[in-house]
Formats: sequence, structure tokens, C-alpha cells
Amino acid sequence: MTRFLAGKGSGIRVSRLLTNRRLFVLLASFIILLIIAGLTLRGGGLFSLPEQVLLDVDSSVSSIIYPPISKVTGFISGVRQLHEMYVENSQLKSQLVQYERLKAQLRTDSETIGELRTMLHFRHEVQSKYTMVAADVVGRDPSTWNSEVIIDVGKADNVKAGMAVIGPDGSLIGKIILAGQLSSKVALITDAQQGDGVSALVQTKRGTPPFGIVVGSSSYSGYLEMGFLSPLADVQVGDPVVTSGLSTQFPKGLLIGTITKIGQSSGGVTQYAIIRPSADMNYLEHCFVVQSGGTGP
Repeated sequence: MTRFLAGKGSGIRVSRLLTNRRLFVLLASFIILLIIAGLTLRGGGLFSLPEQVLLDVDSSVSSIIYPPISKVTGFISGVRQLHEMYVENSQLKSQLVQYERLKAQLRTDSETIGELRTMLHFRHEVQSKYTMVAADVVGRDPSTWNSEVIIDVGKADNVKAGMAVIGPDGSLIGKIILAGQLSSKVALITDAQQGDGVSALVQTKRGTPPFGIVVGSSSYSGYLEMGFLSPLADVQVGDPVVTSGLSTQFPKGLLIGTITKIGQSSGGVTQYAIIRPSADMNYLEHCFVVQSGGTGP
């Protein structure tokens, strides 16, 4: 009985001790809450202490991690922008090339249309005077640039050797020296090796038009030279030179070119004149073959 009472007394003491500890913990927690509340109120009510601690930790970590990450991100963004600029630049270059190609094609088409219009106008003016067939230049050898061209008409179009060939505006280009069935070879008047030459006269209002022979110049490439001019002939720079009609190959009155220089032969017996061809010999695309008409004294 005595032992039971002693054990019971010990249990009561333990229970009181646990109860007192709970009260102490509860009181300590309350005090801590009051302290935290006081600190929070002292800080202006913006952030609590844990929040401030987390903010400081986050700021410290960010100051270490953010700069390299920012640089890497900026580098990647710069590479992406550079790639986009490269692609855009390539597209602009492609568009520019296409634009230049279209502009060149438009210029070529415009020149062709202008030349064909000139040919149509000339043919309308002289259709009662000449019988002609239109042709295109389809071949030209760089080694014989000032000597000959190939055109796309021949015997099938009643084209024969010896016929005169003129430009879209009616200026003299040369003559047929070889006619095939579908194409022909034209000897240009600028051919310095051409032996016959062209009988011509200088159109002047200062007296009787002087006559001479026009051949390709051996001194001035691409130009013509008119020889056998009388030393008394009154010729001047700028005077036009036309076919005389004394040859059965070249109709009378075809424009050959314009005098650019006058000189005396070595013996002083005759004069000579350097002539710039009226036809653009460096750019021959279209022409006419004069089949008949226009001859005369």
C-alpha cells in the first residue's frame, strides 16, 4: 500500500513537470512572436524578417550568378540577331541582283523596240524606192569584229552576193559576200582588207560635191578613209558622205558617215578624209538587205 502511494506521488510530479514545460514553450513562442511583430512594425510593415533574410540571400546569389548568365544570354541574342541580319542581307542582295537583271532586260528591250521602230519608219519611207528584206545579225567573230558579220537570211529569201546591207536608219553597213540557203556573210565597210571600196561623194553646199573612194581605215580602227579627193575639193569636218550610185552594188544616197579629219596625201596630189561611220558598227543587231532599186548615175 505504501509503495502504491509512493508511485502515485511520483506520477503526479511528472505530470506537473510536463504541464509546466508546455506552458514554458507556449510562453516562449508567444514572446518570439511579439519580438517578430515588433521588428516587423519597426521596419515600416514592408517586409518581415524572414522575407528580408531571403531577399538578402537572393541578392547575394544573384550578384554572383546573374552577370555571367546575362553575358551568355546577350551573346546568344547577338548571334541570333547577326544570323537574322545575314539572312536579310542575303535576301536583299538577291533582290538587288534580280532588280539589276530586270533593269538591264528592260533597257535592252527598250533599245530593241526603238531600233525596230526606226526600221519600220525607214522602210515605210523608202518602200517605193527599194526592195528590201529585214535580217538579224546572228554571228560575229571577235577576230574579225570590224570585218564581217553573219545574218539570218539567204538564198531562200532571194539574197545574193553583192547586195548592199544597210542599218535600221538606212546607213550603209556593208555588202553580201557569201549567201547560203538560210544565212549570209556580210563584209563590213570598216573592213580594211576590202579591196573594192565604196564609190562616194561629200554632200556639200559649197560647190560641186567631190567624189572619192571609201575603204576601211588601216590607221583608225573602226573608222573609214576616203581617198582620191581632189586637192581643190572644198571639204570640211562635219560634212556627210553618201554613196554616189556609180556602183551597181550600192544604191545612190545611202549615208556612209561624217568627216572627222582631213589631210593631204604623201605627194600632196590628193586629199583624204577620215570618216566616222553613221551606223554603230560595234552594236549591230538588225539590218536590211537591199535586193533592188535605188541605183543611178
